[in-house]
Amino acid sequence: MNATLWINKINNEKIIDFTRLEGGVSSEVYKVKTKKNFYCLKRSLSKLLVEKEWFADTKRLKYEYYWLIHCKKIIPRSIPKVFQFSSKNDFLILEYLDEKKYNTLKSKLLKKIVNLKIIKKISKDIYKIHNESSNSKTKKKFDENFKNFYDLRLDAYFNEVGRVYPNLKIKIKNIIRSYRENSSTLVHGDFSPKNILVYKNNVKYIDAETCNYGDPVFDVVFFLNHLLIKSIHMPQMKKKILEAYKIFFDTYIKLIKKNQREGFINRYLEMMPIMLLARVDGKSPVEYIKKKIVKNKIKLLSFTLMDKKLKTIEQIIKIVNE
Repeated sequence: MNATLWINKINNEKIIDFTRLEGGVSSEVYKVKTKKNFYCLKRSLSKLLVEKEWFADTKRLKYEYYWLIHCKKIIPRSIPKVFQFSSKNDFLILEYLDEKKYNTLKSKLLKKIVNLKIIKKISKDIYKIHNESSNSKTKKKFDENFKNFYDLRLDAYFNEVGRVYPNLKIKIKNIIRSYRENSSTLVHGDFSPKNILVYKNNVKYIDAETCNYGDPVFDVVFFLNHLLIKSIHMPQMKKKILEAYKIFFDTYIKLIKKNQREGFINRYLEMMPIMLLARVDGKSPVEYIKKKIVKNKIKLLSFTLMDKKLKTIEQIIKIVNE
């Protein structure tokens, strides 16, 4: 057992049992039991668990560790406690969040539970991280992880769409260039409902191994993309999910400076349709979308949004409703 886990003690407590947890494609995660406590043990994988060939640098876990330490100072109650990090063996030990209490936001949404108060809190939290991480010190520390972000997000999501649809390559090239040109703060890079744990009114954020100094619009697109997809996947919940979509977006936009809003919205509207397409034809398709008819609806929405000269997210909501 200990050879499998690379260690036999945590906090000088002997490991007596472990269980591998489900979820995610880029890491192996374990629930580890000692005589005193439970811990979460995470190690990055070099080959990701998807159908297409997809490899990445395991050293990216170091930046997740940096992200946790950094954000603990900004939203302390919403970041898990870190117990140990090993750069030599590429593993991270975190506080274990009891699965009997904490559920992912993803699982709650799929169970048709939409808590608008929580959605608003999440929007405020990611804004706060963005707002308090826009400085040269943060840039110096996290800009080094851009290569991993590029491999795991910009290439695997956007460029992969370009390989499937060559006519979109120029559009995608412009989006990637815009991302770099508008890099201004710390970006989580995987700000997904599966990486947000919720217990009552408590929220915890995890899995930031693709964090980098970039354009904050990416985190907003990444999160809201999931809501749009779920509104198509669960048509009976469309109205409520689209309400959550608008609340998240409006909350974030009202917090940023007025002179930055127009540019932010324009970049959002440019990136969103490509992100939708990426979750069907990219290297990491949404795993719960099984039916071809639903995949085709997502593709149709993506191409419809690209054809429209979008100015507001209300136009997106109207198109989804139609």
